[in-house]
Amino acid sequence: MIATVVGVGVDDAASHLLIQQLSGNPDALEPIIQPSLSDPARLAALHSTGLLDTPESGALDTVALLTAEALATPFAAVSLLDDSRELIIGRNAVHGDGERVRPAKLSIGKFTVVSGIPFIVDDATVHPLLANHPLVLSGEVGAYAGVPIFSDDDDAIGSLFSWDTRPLNWSGGQILVLQDMADLAGAKIFHRPI
Repeated sequence: MIATVVGVGVDDAASHLLIQQLSGNPDALEPIIQPSLSDPARLAALHSTGLLDTPESGALDTVALLTAEALATPFAAVSLLDDSRELIIGRNAVHGDGERVRPAKLSIGKFTVVSGIPFIVDDATVHPLLANHPLVLSGEVGAYAGVPIFSDDDDAIGSLFSWDTRPLNWSGGQILVLQDMADLAGAKIFHRPI
């Protein structure tokens, strides 16, 4: 269901009604999202990385830096998401409060992880799921593009995402680059050959 909500080209009446109802009550999403975040196989894959309680990774900072440069955006980050928190394990720059950990409830990346598909938002100020998000209301996020990072068993354990403080029309080429860089981040996290 979340894939329907975040997916590109949602154009049927039922989907629009669902999005409208969910956007009016952000807490209504949590019971829908939480079972996916709490999936035991996904959490086992996530914990197998050994990265949940470690400092940021220089290699993943580099992935974020290369991503931001390739996409010509000011910000990019790599995050892991467990059932209660999002942990930034790589970033190209410190933005906003600079926090490395935030509650899963405040994570924009949760939509990417739960759906298992890219979450692409050209203008967050008018997107039904993000318009009232604290990071959008504060002006920190105006456009957002996130791609899932998968374990060897295809569990989405986190995301690589990029954002700008202003709206941005993401191109197909930018999304392809983001997906390639997410594959690179996954290779670094799970020690896969590149």
